[in-house]
Amino acid sequence: MGAVRRLFLNDKVMMGLVILNTLSIFVGGYYSDVFAFTLLDSIFTVLFIVEVLVKVREWGWKEYWADGWNRFDFVITMVAIPSLVNMFVHISIPTNILLAFRVLRVFKSFRLFKFIPNIKDVLKGIKLAIRASLVVAVGVAVLLLVMSILTSALFGQVAPEYFGSPGLALYSTFRLFTVEGWYDIPDLIAERSSAAMATFARVFFSIELFVGGVMGMSLINSIFVDAAVSDNNDEVIDKLNALEKKLDELSGKKSE
Repeated sequence: MGAVRRLFLNDKVMMGLVILNTLSIFVGGYYSDVFAFTLLDSIFTVLFIVEVLVKVREWGWKEYWADGWNRFDFVITMVAIPSLVNMFVHISIPTNILLAFRVLRVFKSFRLFKFIPNIKDVLKGIKLAIRASLVVAVGVAVLLLVMSILTSALFGQVAPEYFGSPGLALYSTFRLFTVEGWYDIPDLIAERSSAAMATFARVFFSIELFVGGVMGMSLINSIFVDAAVSDNNDEVIDKLNALEKKLDELSGKKSE
């Protein structure tokens, strides 16, 4: 019994189970009607539930819950439990609910993130990056909202499939900001409008693309990336300074 408990406490063993479960879900997508894959996934779910119970018994609930990754594992496991309904509970359930339960089992694969090397440093960098770029992101979001209202008023009649409502205009404006097929929209408006309106639309959307896409989104990306790696850069600089200090000490000893 002790050997079994140690297996569930071994991160490498559990990582192997998560990988195998992910592969079985992937392959099972090609054979959705094969009972063996449903049974296999249910077995993995039960194993992950046992893992939670073993760890809680070994460390106590307070210590278990104090670790962020344990909380992550617990939530993912609890979310996947409804997928067992189709296997162990013989009750009348609408088909769409069963399909939703089957989708929930995919969330177990998110546990693979836990085993990414230096994942804590990566998440820390992302957190710093979000904080650093938040002000610019809010500014771009406000610009996006204002431009969506303006474009809906200006072009809602000409191109209702893009600007017929503020919601559609919001999506279309965001599409313009991402520089994805942006020229299709002004060209369509030009085809349906007078020459003057066509010129105005092309100039208007070119300016919008430059301000929101080239400047706004690029600024967010640059700030985000710079902040995400700044912590690693500081660590490298500290190590280089320490190395230079040691080299100076060694050279001083040699001169003596």
